[in-house]
Amino acid sequence: MLPLLERAAELRVPDGVAGDGEQIVEVVWTTGATVRRVRWAWEGPEEYDEELVVDPGSVRLGRLNGGAPFLDSHQGGGLGAVLGSVIPGSVRLEAGSGVARVRLTGAEDARAAVRRVLEKHVAISVGYRVFRYEVVRREGGRDLWRAVDWEPLEISAVAIPADAGARIRAERGIEAVNRCRIMVGNVEAADAAVEQEGGMLEQRIDAGVVPVVDQRGDAQVQEGAGGADEVEEVRRTAAEILRLCARHELGQEFAADLVGRGVSLDLARAAVLDRLAERDNHGARTVEPVPAQVRGGPDLGYRDAVSSALLHRYSPGEFELPAASREFRGLSLIELARHALGRAGRSMSGMSKIEVATEALLGRAGLHSTGDFPFILANVANKTLRRAYETTPRTFAVWARQRTIADFKPVSVTQLAGAPSLLAVPESGEFTYGTVGEGREVYGLLTYGRIVGITRQVLVNDDLDAFTRVPAAYGAAAADLESDIVYSILTGNPVMGDGQALFHASHGNLGTAGAISEASLSEAYRLFGAQRGLEGRLIGVLPRFIIVPPGARSVEARKNVAATTPDAVAGVNAFANRLEVVEEARLIPASGADPWFIAADPARIDTVEYAYLDGQQGVYTEVRQGFEVDGIEIKARHDFAAKAIDWRGLYRNAGV
Repeated sequence: MLPLLERAAELRVPDGVAGDGEQIVEVVWTTGATVRRVRWAWEGPEEYDEELVVDPGSVRLGRLNGGAPFLDSHQGGGLGAVLGSVIPGSVRLEAGSGVARVRLTGAEDARAAVRRVLEKHVAISVGYRVFRYEVVRREGGRDLWRAVDWEPLEISAVAIPADAGARIRAERGIEAVNRCRIMVGNVEAADAAVEQEGGMLEQRIDAGVVPVVDQRGDAQVQEGAGGADEVEEVRRTAAEILRLCARHELGQEFAADLVGRGVSLDLARAAVLDRLAERDNHGARTVEPVPAQVRGGPDLGYRDAVSSALLHRYSPGEFELPAASREFRGLSLIELARHALGRAGRSMSGMSKIEVATEALLGRAGLHSTGDFPFILANVANKTLRRAYETTPRTFAVWARQRTIADFKPVSVTQLAGAPSLLAVPESGEFTYGTVGEGREVYGLLTYGRIVGITRQVLVNDDLDAFTRVPAAYGAAAADLESDIVYSILTGNPVMGDGQALFHASHGNLGTAGAISEASLSEAYRLFGAQRGLEGRLIGVLPRFIIVPPGARSVEARKNVAATTPDAVAGVNAFANRLEVVEEARLIPASGADPWFIAADPARIDTVEYAYLDGQQGVYTEVRQGFEVDGIEIKARHDFAAKAIDWRGLYRNAGV
C-alpha cells in the first residue's frame, strides 16, 4: 500500500490564454523527470530514483480530465483551498510531458493566491498515486522505480515544491494509501516479483532475497542541503517507533514493519495500541483483570478500567474491582457510552438513548473516532469467552498429544514405531547403517466459528448478558467441540492409512468383550506387549491411561487401579497405581454395552494427535463495525483438528 505522492511541475501563463472574463493558465503538471526519493529499508535510509512513465498506456487521465481541483498546497480539507479546476478535456500528453489548462476561481477569499499564480510567484506540484512500479536494480547506483501505472489526482500551487510537510496527505485525513504492485528486476532481466496486497508484504525471489519494502510515506529528497535534514527526521521517527515497540514487547518484526512503511509517529502510536488490543484477544495477556495502568497512553488505561468494572458486574466472584474501576461501578451501559463519547469530544446535548447508542457504536459516517466504547465491549466479550473456553473440562489433554500447524495444507505425519536394533561391532569392525520404518497419516486444520452481535438495543436495554453470557457460551462450545472431535476418533473407529480401521484384529488392539477386571486388563497388557514396530521388532509399549464412560466402567476401573491393603495374597490388586483413570461422558453409547479404552503415554508413542493453528491456540476473536446489525460484531474463530496417528498405543474393549 502506497501513499499519495507529490512532485514539482511547471506553470505557464501564455499570452492570450484567458477567456471572456475568465482567468485561465496552462500548467505542465509532469515531465516524467527522474526524482530522487528516500525510503527506510532494513539497513536504514535508502535512496532510490523515481521516474514517471508519461505515455497513454501508463497514465490514468480520467480523474484529471474530468475537472480535477487546482488546490492551494495540496490542502483537500476545505473549500477555501480550491483555487480553480482543470478544464475538462484540456489534459493532454505531448513530448513526454503532461499539460492541462486550469480555470482559476474569482472568489474573494482566493484573490491573493490567484494573483500570485498569475504573477508566477508560485510553483506547481502534482498529487498522484501509483498502482504499479517496475523496479530496476542498478549496480553501483540507486535503484530506479519506474511508475508504469499511475494516476494524477490534483494539481496544486505551492510555495516550495516537494515540501516535506505536504508530501504525505494521509496524515491530514485525506485518502491514506492505495494498492500498488511492485515488479522487481535488474538491468539484464527480471529476477523477481514483489506483490503487496492490503499492507502484507510477500517476497518471492527466485535467485536470492531482495528486500523491497512498499512505503507508506516515502520521504521525497531534493538535490541539495534539505535531504540531510529529512533523513535525520526519518531516523528520529524510526528510533522512537523502535523504542515504543521494545517497551511493549511487540517484537522486532512488528517494529520493522512500521519503520519500513514510513508511518508517522502518531500513526505508529495508534498501531501500537491496536496491537496491544489484538494481544488481549489472542490471549497473550492473562485473562484475570489487573489494575488499570497507562501503557502507551490514557486511552488504554481508561479502556481497562471500564472493562474491569463491567467484568466485575458480570461475575463479582471471578473478577475483582480495581481501584481505577470504582468510578464506573454503578453506571449503566448507556451512561458508560455517554462517558466514552464525552472523552472523545462529542457533544451529546439533546441526544436520546438510541442516538447515544448509535453514536457510540457506529459514529457518524466514520468521520470521527468512537474507538473507546466498541473496544471496551469487545474486550469484555473476549475475556468472558476465553475464560469459559479455558475453564471447560477437556479430558483428552492428558492422554493425547498436542501440536501446532503452520497453515491449512494437509499435514503428513510419519509413524516412528521403533528404531532398528543395535548390532555388535567387532574389534576393528565397521558400524552399519540402519533404517527406521515409516508409516503415514494425513490430516489438516478446519475452521469453526460464530459471530456475536452487540447492537444499539443492547446498550439501551442495559443488557450485559448479550456480551458476557452469550460469548461465554460460545467459549464453552469451542472447548466442547474439541472434545467432540477427539473422542469421535475413539467411538467412530476411523480408517487408518493402511486401509484398516483404527481398532482392528490385524492391529492387535481389540480385546475380548468384557468388564474391567484383572483378566481383561491382563489381556490388554499382553496385547500391548506383543506390538511390533514397522521393522518387525518388539517396541515394548506400556499402557498408562484407562479411558472410561461414567457408570459401571468407571467404578470397575477405579477399583482395579486403587491401592488396597489385602489380608491375603488372593486379595492383592495386581494393577494398583499402574493406570490413570480418565472419565469421559462422550463415550456413553447410544445403545448397548459401555466400551472402555486404554492408551499409552503419548511421549512414548503417538496415539491421537490434536492441533491448533500456529500462533492461535484456542479461540481467536476479531471485531468490526456491524454490517448486518446496527452495532459491532465479534467473530469467534477456532482452527482445530485431531487424528489418530498410530494404533499401537491404543486398545479397545467393547464391554458387556
